[in-house]
Amino acid sequence: MRGVGGGFGGMMGGMRGLHAGGMNSPTMDNLSDDNALGAVYNNKVVLRLISYMGPFKSDVIKSLISVLIYTIANASIPGLIMLAIQQGITGQPWDLSIFGWTLLTIPANAGDFWSWHPLHFFGLGFLALTLVHFASNYLQFVFMARVGQSILYALRMQMFSHLQDMSPSFFHRTAVGRIMSRSQSDVLQLQETFEMLVLALADVLTLAFIVLFMLMVDWQLALVCLSIVPVLFFILGYWQRFARRSFMRIRRAIAMVNGEYNQNITGVRVVQSLNRQEENLEHFKELNQEHLDANLQASRFSGGLQPMVEFLIGVGMGFGIVLVGGIMAKGGSLEWPVLVAFALWIQRFFEPVRHLTMQYGVFQRSMAAGVRIFELMDLQPEVKDKPDAVEMPPIRGEIRFEDVNFHYVEGVEVLQGIDLHIRPGENVALVGSTGAGKSTLVTLIHRFADVTKGKITIDGYDLRDVRRESLVGQMSMVLQEPYLFSGNVKDNIRYCYDDATDDDVINAAKAVGAHDFIMALENGYDTILAERGVNLSVGQRQLISFARAIVGDPRIIVLDEATANIDTHTEILIQEALSHVLDGRTSIVIAHRLSTIRSADKIVVLDKGQIVEVGRHEDLLRQGGVYARLYAINYGLSHGNGAEPEGGSLIPAPADND
Repeated sequence: MRGVGGGFGGMMGGMRGLHAGGMNSPTMDNLSDDNALGAVYNNKVVLRLISYMGPFKSDVIKSLISVLIYTIANASIPGLIMLAIQQGITGQPWDLSIFGWTLLTIPANAGDFWSWHPLHFFGLGFLALTLVHFASNYLQFVFMARVGQSILYALRMQMFSHLQDMSPSFFHRTAVGRIMSRSQSDVLQLQETFEMLVLALADVLTLAFIVLFMLMVDWQLALVCLSIVPVLFFILGYWQRFARRSFMRIRRAIAMVNGEYNQNITGVRVVQSLNRQEENLEHFKELNQEHLDANLQASRFSGGLQPMVEFLIGVGMGFGIVLVGGIMAKGGSLEWPVLVAFALWIQRFFEPVRHLTMQYGVFQRSMAAGVRIFELMDLQPEVKDKPDAVEMPPIRGEIRFEDVNFHYVEGVEVLQGIDLHIRPGENVALVGSTGAGKSTLVTLIHRFADVTKGKITIDGYDLRDVRRESLVGQMSMVLQEPYLFSGNVKDNIRYCYDDATDDDVINAAKAVGAHDFIMALENGYDTILAERGVNLSVGQRQLISFARAIVGDPRIIVLDEATANIDTHTEILIQEALSHVLDGRTSIVIAHRLSTIRSADKIVVLDKGQIVEVGRHEDLLRQGGVYARLYAINYGLSHGNGAEPEGGSLIPAPADND
């Protein structure tokens, strides 16, 4: 987010880790089960996807026309062959009729009009029909692919934008893997669906036109041949119950396999240090075996369906064409060319059925993917600008908390009755034991969440009345865990401010004492950083985070345990830099090292979500209250003379993840 020096993820990383490990309790905010399998058709998902087609109406219409022409051509080929036999070989006239009504009559030897042999005429007609069939088939894929890819592009853009607008609390409650699954795997699943949508539409229309042509040519024989269709649908319905369970089993199994991969790769140092490779391999073998068994079971179900469809084709051909059709042709009530056409139509009728059967699982997974995607898209961020929110003017840095309460869970107050006045340019330190509410306090200042009671103002403006972007653009935050992005050092420092010049970047690095080590890198400021900057030390990464925080000249700076994980030498460099950087800016510092907060203008002591003491370091020690007890816990036993040590920890070393 703009203005955040070290990334917000570290503040609640522990909570996210528990969630990712499967230890979170279900809440109303959690997303639905990612392994659930949807119906073959979900009207809400389909209508939602159709709504994205608006900007591409032209391509949609072209694709539908191409599909229509393709299916008509595909279903007309047996009819053309029938006419060729009748006209070219037998020379018999032919009537196009349905249920006794004649729609079109082709006279005998119609080809004589062109002085051609009838077979030449039908040969050219067959060639033209084949070319139309080919061209329409090509165009339908081109236009539908263009529509599908454009919709997926719009979905990805909208989802990325939506996730950036979501409140941090959503990411605390939801594992990153589940979010990535919806934004990547589910979108890819929809891509596969769009590619098969053309085939499915063409198959359905082909079935419709084949049935129509068969009824037009001989409705009695058509009804006999199609009498096996109800049997086919009964078998498909019965098969789907088992296939659904099989698909669900596969999804659960692959989720477990992927989870085991993720857990062992991210924790590889722990695995190797505890020598757990063999045990983990055995556990993975069990999960992988389950995945294998699930896929083999699904293959057996699919393998059993295809022969059944082939069997029904044989029944349709044998009973409808050979037996009934043969008897009708022998008795003179059916012409032999019609029998040939029906044989070809029956064969073509079951080809789309095969395709739709094979696509069943794809459509089912796609509907589930659509449900998960739109469920995520419909989530509303907890922090939203009011419709009449105003732009925050240039900040002076005066902050007021007025009777502020806040809770993450209803009835469990994290902050209670907070009243605090921070003057412009004042350096304020927040101290307290873990869970006292320090990080929550700065979270509210940055408006990652809104207060549940009272109000917070900056320069007299209620934070809820201004556009958040205009507010945080004038603030910066540096966290305990520095987060660097892919790219070079220069781009990481100017990450929040694209308009920052190279001189601005260098001046920011010099201000925090990072310039010398950056120049010592292989390519200086153009050095490419590894993922999360792992080719730098923790202290170096933190210095770059500090430079990133100040390059935009923010008026308010928040340091949340920013020096907790760095060595003493680096901390001294930072302290020297901060003495200049924080001058004239409002700064709020959360730290457990005494050297970071001892010179603060004001120290605010929190305990169980309430402010219990406010004052300077020396004054609070003389009061003998909570601050003094925290000091004594760390130094009283080893410094019995009461002398204040130089440096060291004021409160226990673990980071404060309120």
